[in-house]
Amino acid sequence: MRFRHTRFPSDSERGGIKLAPGVRLSKIKEQPDAAVLVFSGGKVQLNRSAVAILELCNGSRDRDTLVAELQQRSAGGARTTDVAEFLDAAKARGWIIEA
Repeated sequence: MRFRHTRFPSDSERGGIKLAPGVRLSKIKEQPDAAVLVFSGGKVQLNRSAVAILELCNGSRDRDTLVAELQQRSAGGARTTDVAEFLDAAKARGWIIEA
C-alpha cells in the first residue's frame, strides 16, 4: 500500500490579505482610535474603521473571513460592501496585497 503525502498550505500561502511590503500602521499617541498608514509615497491618517480593517490584514485571513470577522466585532455590524470597497481601494493604492 502506498500513501500519498498531502501538504496543506500555511495561512500565509492561502490567499490571505496583508499589508504590502514597506507599508505599516503607526498608532497616534494623542488619538488612541486613529493611526497613520506609512508607505514610500507618504502618510495617510486613517479613521477608526480603516484601522480596524487594516489591523486584520496580517496574511491569515482571506477577504470573506476578514469581512465576517469585522461584522462580528462591530456593534452595528460592518457593512460588507463598505469593507469590500475599502479593500479594493487599498489594493489599488498598493497598501495591501492578496496572496
